[in-house]
Amino acid sequence: MEARFLYFTVHSASNLINVRKLGEMKVYAKVSIAGKSKCTEPDLVNNINPEWNKTLEFIVPEMNIIQAQGKISVKIELICKRSLSHDKYVGEVNLNLDSQCLKSCNTCLVDMNGSSFGTLMYSSVLGEKHIAVDSSPSKDYTNKVGIAQIGATLVGAVAAVGAALAGD
Repeated sequence: MEARFLYFTVHSASNLINVRKLGEMKVYAKVSIAGKSKCTEPDLVNNINPEWNKTLEFIVPEMNIIQAQGKISVKIELICKRSLSHDKYVGEVNLNLDSQCLKSCNTCLVDMNGSSFGTLMYSSVLGEKHIAVDSSPSKDYTNKVGIAQIGATLVGAVAAVGAALAGD
């Protein structure tokens, strides 16, 4: 399968809405690309103006890019980490990166329920096409392992019979 590496860097956000009633906001970014999600660590210091400068690496199948007419869909959710309750949604950014533009650096508005506020800074670098090997266990792999186990059992049985006959 042909694929590309996408290095997506979440730099910072600014002027976010404070979703906490008590305490400081500790915001992290959850980036979703090609069905996979990765997160930054929460910024424990900068409250409504978090900074991460974190690069996340994704493998994007070339077929996904072709099916999306050369676009790569990226969803960035900003989430407030809370220790005594569930994390709280702050806002999100939905992007369509152009696969023809190998490098980009942009600022965009954060959205929450149709209202825009704050900004998010990000950059991305898209690598060249390469052949990716599927490392997930497949039926073929499982079948080959099963056949090998049966073969090993048979070889062991034949060796035991041969040793028993040689001993007579």
